[in-house]
Amino acid sequence: MIRVLMLVAVSFLLSSGSWAQIAGTPAPAAGRSTLIGCLTGPDADDHYTLTSMQHRLGVDVAASEELKDELKKCAGAKVKLTGSWGTLPGSEGKTGDAARRFNAAAMTVMEEKCEAPSESTPVSKKKQQQQQQQAPKK
Repeated sequence: MIRVLMLVAVSFLLSSGSWAQIAGTPAPAAGRSTLIGCLTGPDADDHYTLTSMQHRLGVDVAASEELKDELKKCAGAKVKLTGSWGTLPGSEGKTGDAARRFNAAAMTVMEEKCEAPSESTPVSKKKQQQQQQQAPKK
């Protein structure tokens, strides 16, 4: 009986220490996201777009008036945007990035020049070799 009580007491002490560690970890800011990619714009409607490997077709970027001046200066650069996702006005029936807008709250320039990725995923060298081997020979 004493062994069981000792085992329960030790288990309780060990588990309470791990709870203290979990409770001490700061939670990330709710709803905050970070995007890194190539910034382009403004277009005719004064909109900016960020393209990256994850967002090949681009993400519409909105910003405050103060940040818009900074966005204009950094068009064509690789940037890190911090902010939150919102719904793009007039996006009924659209899905994915076409229906969302990134509301930038802060920006950091990572590189002065940036080349946006292609809209389609490139074919790997291994897959190219497999396709060449499978192609009928003339």
